[in-house]
Amino acid sequence: MPRQPRPRQSNPRRNPNGEGSIYQRASDGRWVGQAYVLTTDGTRKRKFVYGATWEEAHAKLIELKSKSQRGIPVPDRAWKISDYLPYWLAAYVTDLKPTTARGYESAVRLHLVPALGTKRLDGLQVQHVKAFMDDFRRKCLCCTNGLDKIRPAERRCCSIGQCCQRYPSARQIQFVHAVLRNALQHAMREELISRNVAKLVRVPSPRYKVGKGLSVDQVRRILAASAGHRLHALYVVAATMGLRRGELVGLRWSDVDLDEGTLRIQQTVQRVAGQLHVLDAKTEDSEAVLPLPEVTWLTLMEHQERQEAERAALAGVWAEHDLVFPSERGTPMEPTNLSRSFARLREAADLPGVRLHDLRHTVVSLLMELGVPPHVVQAIARHADVKVTLKVYAHANLDAMRQALGKLDGRLS
Repeated sequence: MPRQPRPRQSNPRRNPNGEGSIYQRASDGRWVGQAYVLTTDGTRKRKFVYGATWEEAHAKLIELKSKSQRGIPVPDRAWKISDYLPYWLAAYVTDLKPTTARGYESAVRLHLVPALGTKRLDGLQVQHVKAFMDDFRRKCLCCTNGLDKIRPAERRCCSIGQCCQRYPSARQIQFVHAVLRNALQHAMREELISRNVAKLVRVPSPRYKVGKGLSVDQVRRILAASAGHRLHALYVVAATMGLRRGELVGLRWSDVDLDEGTLRIQQTVQRVAGQLHVLDAKTEDSEAVLPLPEVTWLTLMEHQERQEAERAALAGVWAEHDLVFPSERGTPMEPTNLSRSFARLREAADLPGVRLHDLRHTVVSLLMELGVPPHVVQAIARHADVKVTLKVYAHANLDAMRQALGKLDGRLS
């Protein structure tokens, strides 16, 4: 009777067909698991996991296959932070406003890539981000960026090049953290990572210094000092409507209806990376239609007549852009030139230290002092949230506090 072959015993550590396999690498003794799984490019590819023991490799292989079975794809390539962040900037950030895109690019180039660039995207851990943020908070920006990246007015170094010890502010720390958080959130949407570790790291919230505005007498002094100047109407609009600098420079006659006495802010002018950009208004709230006070309406009527005479006198060089406050040749005015003009004006009014933006705070403060409801003031100032409106007014002046406490004193005594 022929001898029957002995049945082959199955290896308990051998996976069935289609379930992947595990083997030990002869070169270093590490265990390797492999299986065909779904990847982010829509195809099935063979992916590998590694472990010091068979059990470790087996557990990682089970997790890899489990994600694939649940429809969670595996990244088709091993991204490094230094590779993904530039890709994210090119793919998503270019659609943002130039000032925002430039800020994101600077944060990536100067801080994130040098510190975290060698880390794998899917291997980034909470402790990596926390260590980076703690180190960034302690680093002097002159040392990390070079003195050529620091504004001359902010350099406090001696002739032998000692560091000026200029450390990042809470706002800079928050911004760099936000850039990393946004990039990792996009990586999650692309299913390259399973969680956003930057969200688990807390950073200090900055405390913003908000100007309390000017008194009525100070505003009158500024407007009196600007009388006869070609930009007198601009300062009237700033003091009565609370427009931002870029909105003043970008205001067009097509946005002003002198028959109805209304004004609409639809664009702003900004200089970014050496180029002048004409952009849409900041938000939808910024594009609200605003009624013109009578003094503003009359001033704009006179300004329009003066500008028509100026246009006729400079017909050979005038470039029409329909701007209410253009340069002396009709082109968009440089925002920095407006700031220089206001600097000379405040000196003439003997108000050193006053900013053009303080006129915007003045409008909010005066309207609140007159008893206008906060939601109406919010609509006039075009703040996205009424909390911003109340925060501007929170910087009450000494006279207002003295009156309030005087009422308390009268009641108690």
